[in-house]
Amino acid sequence: MDTELVAYLDESRKPMRNPATGRVDHRFHHYVVAAVVILDGESADIRHRLGRIGGRFGYPLHYRSLGPGSRIGALEGIEEINGWDGYIFETARALPDAHFKEHHVRAKIMEAAFVRLCSEGIMRAVLETRSAPMQGFTLDQKDHQVLNGLQRQKSVLAGFRISHADKTEAILQLPDLLAGSRSDWLCSVDRNPYARVSHRVLALTPLFARQGAVTRRGPGTAIRSRSGAYFR
Repeated sequence: MDTELVAYLDESRKPMRNPATGRVDHRFHHYVVAAVVILDGESADIRHRLGRIGGRFGYPLHYRSLGPGSRIGALEGIEEINGWDGYIFETARALPDAHFKEHHVRAKIMEAAFVRLCSEGIMRAVLETRSAPMQGFTLDQKDHQVLNGLQRQKSVLAGFRISHADKTEAILQLPDLLAGSRSDWLCSVDRNPYARVSHRVLALTPLFARQGAVTRRGPGTAIRSRSGAYFR
């Protein structure tokens, strides 16, 4: 339906850097999931505009593939696209790599994302596929397990649904750029790219904080997340 709100989700995992030396510290990582929400009826126009922006660089807009200058240009390009809003779900602190289990961290963050998106009236989400086997299952399968559990608990409405798409879905470039720039911010890599689009983020939810989960709305304010009970 043209008036249906659809969320597109992608994630970024990145090690910390020492702000003084720039050295990578692989002992600690941040994990960010970005959700970009659009009206389904505007999807064709957004894909077209993303293609035009990507044409400036000669290849699709994937954060990891772009150099520092190109990242700024890409973020400025998507900032000019009307019709999308962002939500960010992230680790509140860098997690020690010795205890970092990606499927566990992703599952907890996806729980918060699904609950929040559903509470905002968004009933469909498209996630970038993660179909490589991991400990006998794929992350795509784990995403469906997370959703099924939330629906059994009635934390998410029964009509909320998810699907997975690969990088040929151009709209996934939006959450890719948003998640990549936010993880650069958190990991002290480069704060300039995220600054270009931070005003397009409606809510930022940090998780895995010792105090529980909070959702920030705008500068200097915080409210406890409705899904905070899941994260201690």
